[in-house]
Amino acid sequence: MNRRTFLGSSALATAGLALPSRPARAASGADLKFLFVFNTGGWDPTRVFAPEFSNRNVDMEPGAEPATAGNLRYVAHADRPSVGAFFRQNYARMLVINGVQVRSIAHEICTMIALSGDTSGFAPDWATIIAHAGSSQNTLPHLVLGGPSLTGALGTSVARTGISGQLEGLLSGQILDRSDIRLPGRLPRQAEDVVDRYLQRRAGARAAASRSQGDAALSGAYADAMDKALGLKDYRYVMDFTGGQGLANQAAVAVDALSLGLSRCVSLGFPGAGAGLGWDTHANNDEDQSTLFEALFSGLSQLMALLDATPGESSPSLADETVVVVLSEMGRTPQLNATLGKDHWPYTSVMMLGPGLTTNRVIGGFDERYYGLEMDLASAEPQPGGHVLSVESVGAALLALADVDPAEWVSGTGPLDGMLG
Repeated sequence: MNRRTFLGSSALATAGLALPSRPARAASGADLKFLFVFNTGGWDPTRVFAPEFSNRNVDMEPGAEPATAGNLRYVAHADRPSVGAFFRQNYARMLVINGVQVRSIAHEICTMIALSGDTSGFAPDWATIIAHAGSSQNTLPHLVLGGPSLTGALGTSVARTGISGQLEGLLSGQILDRSDIRLPGRLPRQAEDVVDRYLQRRAGARAAASRSQGDAALSGAYADAMDKALGLKDYRYVMDFTGGQGLANQAAVAVDALSLGLSRCVSLGFPGAGAGLGWDTHANNDEDQSTLFEALFSGLSQLMALLDATPGESSPSLADETVVVVLSEMGRTPQLNATLGKDHWPYTSVMMLGPGLTTNRVIGGFDERYYGLEMDLASAEPQPGGHVLSVESVGAALLALADVDPAEWVSGTGPLDGMLG
């Protein structure tokens, strides 16, 4: 019996684990869960999201055809059957946003902007902000299984599993076996519990005895981290944190974390393949992007099937309570270069699925130069002379959807309110 099977069995009660109590209640913005899937390297929206067949300035892929699913228009190709299958199965709960500006063509800067709307590297990403807002309810508010993350000053709300299962090893104690230095054997469980509870009491007492505002903040954060660490150790009996780098495996861990109430936000990464370049197709763009999109949408189909099959907290399925955001840090140029690749471009697309969105809809688009269209943020309709459709506006709308005030985190633009249902 593996640990996921164990979760649904009577063994959970036998083990006597003190997992968090989660009473059923009507879902609202503050109760929504979020799952981010980041695609490192810069994808080419014209291979799926942007059917620019009538734009003479855009090199579309040979063999590609325009297709529709519900009200969604997308790019179909015989080499990408998983893309068409995903659109047909999920269009009613999908939102595609085209022409999103990221203000740069440098990977690192675009990644910071796409995830946080900031270029300093010190601002937390959207997932961390959302998770921190409800952090008292979750042991690991933002669980990062893959891809980049930005913690800012909210690091106590974020944890990474590690690409080789470091979190799992830390919880089980097996990480000691990886040391080059010979270490004494692990304590018996009973003795370990005694030490844990002693440290927990010391941390609480230290926080209570703080004599300054700064001291109180630090010692309080440490006491909170200690409480969550002890709760996290119990979770290792009911879920496996070793998701690995494959999207399907990460999805299984993510669904466990969300359904158990361990996390409010989970970040996954789909880096692609090939010498660590991911989606950065400066050569051989058509074939490589096609392969990557086929693999991505195959993994996303498995993710959505898991969300559909998992009971929600107050809804028939976890999919009814979870907003899935799929994005990349930049797009690709409209035309092929001399090596049949495409270079960096500061306009991209974002795909979302889930509650609280205006779904079965494509927002935005590209003009004849392949620049993003200007928008009316209130209606999310094109408006010449309107607002730039920036990733900051999209991120601010996600914060608003999560019942977080976007004005506290985003300046210079308002949220794309028209994307919200």
